Amino acid sequence: MNLKKLPLFLLLVFLSLNVLNAQTYGESLSVQLQAAVQSSPPQIILSWPFDINATTYQVFRKSKTASNWGAIRSTLTASDTQYIDNLVGIDSFYQYKVVMNPGAASIKYGYLSSGIDVRANSSHGIAILVVEDSFITNPVFENAIQQLSLDLELDGWFPKLSYVHRTDAVTDVKVKITNLYNEDPISTKLLVLLGNVPVPYSGNINPDGHTDHQGAWPTDNYYADMDGDWTDASVNNSTASNPRNINIPGDGKFDQSNIPTDLELATGRIDLSDMPDFSLSEESLLLKYMEKLHRFKTANLIVSEKALVDDEFTGYAEGFSQNGYRNFSTLVGRNNIVKDDYFTQTSYATSTSGAYKWSFGCGGGWYSGASGIGATSNFAADSLSAVFTMLFGSYFGDWNYTNAFLRAPLAQGNTLTNCWAGRPNWHFYDMAMGEHIGYSGLLSQNNSSTYFGSTLGGGMSRLVSMNLMGEPSLREEYLTAPTNLHISTLVKVSTLSWQAGAGETGYNIYRRLSGTTEFVKLNTAPVTDTTYTDNSLTATGIVYYYVKAVEKRTTASGAYDNESLAARDSTLSYSNVGIAEINQSITFNVYPNPVTEKLHISCIGQIEESIHYQLFNTLGISVVEGEIKGTATTIPMMKLNAGIYFLQLSHNDGKVFKIIKQ
Repeated sequence: MNLKKLPLFLLLVFLSLNVLNAQTYGESLSVQLQAAVQSSPPQIILSWPFDINATTYQVFRKSKTASNWGAIRSTLTASDTQYIDNLVGIDSFYQYKVVMNPGAASIKYGYLSSGIDVRANSSHGIAILVVEDSFITNPVFENAIQQLSLDLELDGWFPKLSYVHRTDAVTDVKVKITNLYNEDPISTKLLVLLGNVPVPYSGNINPDGHTDHQGAWPTDNYYADMDGDWTDASVNNSTASNPRNINIPGDGKFDQSNIPTDLELATGRIDLSDMPDFSLSEESLLLKYMEKLHRFKTANLIVSEKALVDDEFTGYAEGFSQNGYRNFSTLVGRNNIVKDDYFTQTSYATSTSGAYKWSFGCGGGWYSGASGIGATSNFAADSLSAVFTMLFGSYFGDWNYTNAFLRAPLAQGNTLTNCWAGRPNWHFYDMAMGEHIGYSGLLSQNNSSTYFGSTLGGGMSRLVSMNLMGEPSLREEYLTAPTNLHISTLVKVSTLSWQAGAGETGYNIYRRLSGTTEFVKLNTAPVTDTTYTDNSLTATGIVYYYVKAVEKRTTASGAYDNESLAARDSTLSYSNVGIAEINQSITFNVYPNPVTEKLHISCIGQIEESIHYQLFNTLGISVVEGEIKGTATTIPMMKLNAGIYFLQLSHNDGKVFKIIKQ
């Protein structure tokens, strides 16, 4: 060794020993990865802390959707704390795995998703929204559901709504979901369960290790599995201490302890029933949740890039808190992880260090609490800042229970999602590159060996007890959306104009045709103006346009184009050819708009012949038509239903006006 470097080496050893002494099992199982990226030349630089126990590191890389890591890309020495990948491109998505001391007792795993200037393309697919119907007679509740559905659409999902009742058989609910899925199995990817949707039970498991808790556990995976075989014939367990967990043949609870085939639908449950510790009713709690969900998606709920870990299981070699450390280093960065009390440091009332985006807590549990963390009553009395949280402890992974601790975070503060993370592990790395939490949840649920599941081995993989509480389409970050989108359509050309949101650097433009579910992105690079002309409009019928604010977001993992929800507007398009187009020297004044009784049309310019007009509803059906002879006419609107209509001038080609009938 170079003697000049000896003091530095000894300092590193000293610091590392101090870090080692302070490490929990959760930390000692985690390679806390993060990455820096640059575009010229393209380069991704992985880094991790120095570890005194390291002897060697192996680095792997795969594509986003591959299930196999392939060959080792690089083997590094004990003193290495970074890996530079020069064989990368712009706008490509990569996943990395770093294994410290493979095959040894001191093995550690780190995972990270990265990319350089990854472009957004948010045509996500179809989202099935299943709503329990107890409160739909309340217009306020129905409006909140419509807002939730609209926000899904404005984020690039095509929502399909279905209502169920809390007394329905789970098999009947599954038939409704399956029927909607089968309408378009390729595009249908998300399932949102809102309210007390009937809860399936399955298995003969006790992943919390308590023999009195062995039996069937609640599982929404039954709804998310479109081709698996879920039977009710073989498990015969009548000794569980809680009747909910008893599972005998023919009782409506399923046999499967592990997910039988890969789940097709990313699924989340928003269920705040049977929570008497909270002063609000179930309906009010659901309304409150949907209101904060909308605030977060519209960038009106801002939290810091920080994460908190409260590990009250430091004596367990399984290291449950690895779910915090391994995920959080990639999501917010190593230096933004705080080890402190779960409630005190995330509470708006008592925190000394501001708001948190993520949190993790684990401790000895019961159905409505975890030792050293808190109880459902604490959630009812407080307001916590963390939007995404994870909890682990005995019993409360069984979440269909009075004052259920796993569901309680959703009823207060900023918290929008939760999961029982520890047996097995959950993997949220893709969220650092713009993916929604349901995608990461599905990756975790379908995981067998691609990602490290548990020190207990494969028996912890794909357990039916892995369920996400909260709205599964949520991303880590949103921008303020543009406003006042206006479309002017002449012949087969649409000109869009809008007002800026708040600080965005550009815009993405999407188009969707009525009757279709695909959002077609029209621009390649972000548009920097607040206008856009679509010259590629050829389809017949109603056309929806979506304009999203976009800004490059650099995280602890990489850089990608982050988007807002969209400003949306629609127009009418006809592809007919051979029709005499309207004289573009003529201008029109159409008023009043909105209209209640009569719509007036006046023409200014050289008019050589009569002009044909048609008024279409949003289904593309003509409801009124006639001729403008001279320079003006009036269309009676009194008998038409309230809603949106499209006024098309000059037969089937020409100028289109969007009319609102009140």
